[in-house]
Amino acid sequence: MKRIRIIIMGMALLFAHALQAQISENVEGAVPPKPPRPPRAIRGAVGNSGNKVWKEFKVPVLGEKLLLKFDNVAVEGYNGKEVLITANVEEQEENDRTKGLRVVNGSGLSDNSGMGMNIQNNAGVTEISIVGMPMEDSIHVRVPFNLPISVKGRGGFFNGGGIEVKDIRAEVEISSTMGDVKVINVTGPINVKVAQGDVVAKFVQPVKGPISLIAAMGAVDVAFPAKFGANVDMKTSMGNIYAADEFQFEKPVEEPKSSPYNMSNTVKGKMNGGGQDVILKTSMGDIYIRSQK
Repeated sequence: MKRIRIIIMGMALLFAHALQAQISENVEGAVPPKPPRPPRAIRGAVGNSGNKVWKEFKVPVLGEKLLLKFDNVAVEGYNGKEVLITANVEEQEENDRTKGLRVVNGSGLSDNSGMGMNIQNNAGVTEISIVGMPMEDSIHVRVPFNLPISVKGRGGFFNGGGIEVKDIRAEVEISSTMGDVKVINVTGPINVKVAQGDVVAKFVQPVKGPISLIAAMGAVDVAFPAKFGANVDMKTSMGNIYAADEFQFEKPVEEPKSSPYNMSNTVKGKMNGGGQDVILKTSMGDIYIRSQK
């Protein structure tokens, strides 16, 4: 019985070797397959867009406040009464598949401007949102300089996500998950929060309200008029605080308690005798206070 098993195992090994040799021979003699054809270009993909033209759109009905729900935008105040939006949009080719249809998104919004945007008024607030793919080029928005505005960035994975606001004499609120924020000649009040990116602000005229500039991961770089006074609350968890010689800080009544495990740098008290409330904070980055010439 044992001898029979040995014979069977030997025959199985011989069969396996023969089968392997046959497979190797077939592979060596086989014709290699043709390489696959490259995929066709996707219409409308980033970096493969068609012809673009700059178009201007006038917001038909304006509320008491403007809310922009997108980033990669430059907002400028002017002496006027209308909100004007200029964007570099792609010229739509004739497409039988899109006839009678409109672009919609997961929020239930659709393009009602002809420029890939949804515009609606809610409780006195004019809300403007991007519908569909984000635009590669920066969107320019001109607003009355005394109109309060709020910008809520979505995070610029495709377009950089930068936000710039200048020449506004009313309240400004900006929040962004990714991208730098730049504020120029805004009289306030102003509230900026950035998760990842730098906050740069230049104040030319006297500020009317409190200022709060907060970055989770990034620098906070501010320029004030030389004689600007403020009640400051500044803190960087991992960084330094730099200030120009024009700004003098009074020694606080109670100095912050030091600890070998505390790496944060905090300055809290009066700057140039006190004045407006100013909050400048970052978790990972430096704080700069410059003199605006």
